[in-house]
Amino acid sequence: MADFVGLFDLDDTLVRRRETFGRWAAEFADDHGVPLEWLLKTDLAYSSRRVEFFELAKAAFGLKPPVSELHAQYRRRMPELVEPDPQVCATLARLRAAGWRLGVVTNGMVDNQTNKLHRAGLYDLVDTVVISDAVEIRKPDARIFRHAITSLGAEPGPHVVMVGDSLESDIAGAQRAGLTTVWVSHGRPLPDVEARPHHIIQTVTEAAAVLMEMKTG
Repeated sequence: MADFVGLFDLDDTLVRRRETFGRWAAEFADDHGVPLEWLLKTDLAYSSRRVEFFELAKAAFGLKPPVSELHAQYRRRMPELVEPDPQVCATLARLRAAGWRLGVVTNGMVDNQTNKLHRAGLYDLVDTVVISDAVEIRKPDARIFRHAITSLGAEPGPHVVMVGDSLESDIAGAQRAGLTTVWVSHGRPLPDVEARPHHIIQTVTEAAAVLMEMKTG
């Protein structure tokens, strides 16, 4: 029988990135006088373009520190603000105990993403961590999912599941690699997109029930 493999996205799937950013933004607003509402709104458009985010903030509000310093502070502080979620830890522990081999597939910088995993208490609950900065491949490129599967000694197929909150990066990308997909909706309605997830859950803690049913069914 093929090994059952569960791959998970990190930000806004295993880790509550939006809540963590909110804590960082509150500190930054106090330190630099930038409106909190502006930070939260602008983050939505620049979440993957941090340097541009700080260039915009510096230009809009006349911040004195150089962009490089603002960016470095952000990269250092964000992982420190991650809070462990016992339910998420329990979800991964339950899957592992049932024989699932687990991995994290995430875009981002190695130090940031690794530190988040440690702070969240998740690093030792998975068998592999694949970070785009380390392998020079970003989701939704199907090769990053195949890399994770190979690192676990498995083969692509319906017995390999990708769980994530992004319909493009996680769901569409994983389907191109031939995987079963589980979309973490956070209560959002499913838009009319080409890549339709095989399963939909509201929070990642529901993933254990879905994956366990797949294995036993």
